[in-house]
Amino acid sequence: MVRTIPLLARCRLMRILITSIVDLNTIGNSRLHQFVKQLSREHEITVLSICDKWKATNTDVRAYADGFDKTLSEVRITYFSRRNVSPVLQEMASCISSGKLLENISYEHFDVHLNYNSLISGYFVSRKLKSAGIPTVYDLADDLPAMIRRSPQIPFLLRPLGEALGHAMVNRNVRIAEKVSLTTRSLVSSLRVPSVKAEIIPNGVDTEIFGGQGASGLRGELGFDGEFTLGFVGTLREWIDFRPVFGAVNRLSRNGYDLKVLIVGEEVGLDHTRNLAHEFAISDKVIFAGTAPYQRVPDYISCMDVCLLPFTTDSVSQNALPLKLFEYMACGKPVISTNMEAVAEAVDSRVSYADSEADYCDAIVELHNDRQLGSELGLAGRQFVEENYSWASNIARMEVLLEETARAAKCK
Repeated sequence: MVRTIPLLARCRLMRILITSIVDLNTIGNSRLHQFVKQLSREHEITVLSICDKWKATNTDVRAYADGFDKTLSEVRITYFSRRNVSPVLQEMASCISSGKLLENISYEHFDVHLNYNSLISGYFVSRKLKSAGIPTVYDLADDLPAMIRRSPQIPFLLRPLGEALGHAMVNRNVRIAEKVSLTTRSLVSSLRVPSVKAEIIPNGVDTEIFGGQGASGLRGELGFDGEFTLGFVGTLREWIDFRPVFGAVNRLSRNGYDLKVLIVGEEVGLDHTRNLAHEFAISDKVIFAGTAPYQRVPDYISCMDVCLLPFTTDSVSQNALPLKLFEYMACGKPVISTNMEAVAEAVDSRVSYADSEADYCDAIVELHNDRQLGSELGLAGRQFVEENYSWASNIARMEVLLEETARAAKCK
């Protein structure tokens, strides 16, 4: 049976090494940011990471960093390479570079290793640390093999091979780790993690930042004039699909509904999403606000009447538990989401589900015509995430898991 970590007393100071498949300096608010932000308050954190200049060419990373600068300045980040090399190649070459980097940071002094969502780099670091008696907790936030199958950084013909390699490396990382933390139970079964090792530590939200009314006057600045506003916050990647949303907006607009769509975020799918709005003849109804600093995201959410999770319906999405779901709910907003197994598992019937243009039409009309229903769903959602999905309590569970794992290794 999969265990859910209980909250215990404050842990002792630990020296934690984190291996990461993402670059903290070029990605927006993420699970890893929250781990680092809260764990670094009581523990010494060092991060080994790829240097993701590819993402920096597609996104305003300076805006991403706003609000996390102080946190990142207190954490030692060492890159596998500073060269302008694909993150995929850096990950593959980490089997060679990781040994020297570990020697440079005196790896023997760490208490525990957190392998964050990585494949090759995390495995070779875990193997080196295991030889020194330092245990690993493998954190799986996503279905990594399925993401490889959809990655635009990998040539199309190589993706099946990449997916097979992804499965093999996930299995190796699971075997070498003492414990495996996962965001959802659906990931446990999809990635075949033994229940004796699996610990559920879901994503969450900072309930102090997300909530309240947001910045007054922002709707006016964005060009809204009383329209019913559908909104999305997040990166526009290959797993985001606005086609059914835009189809619904086009159909409802022709039937007299006054709607706007606010999209906060960008990345490689921005041009595609703009073209899609043009294809459905609703460009005048879609506002692209660009990248927003983490601290300002609640202000943008406050401008939305309904928040969207328009994901694709493949296996990448079925196991996803997006942070933005809890951010929307913490801000007291009703949510329309693609019917994803992990979302349904986490919040049950507290959101509306839509997979097709007709589904979106029905969900939007219901919330447009019954504003009281939207308010009630929003208030109930806020209370639910406060009680079940705050980052403070979820990361306290991760802290306990790391401390238990480190202590057990020292007793062997």
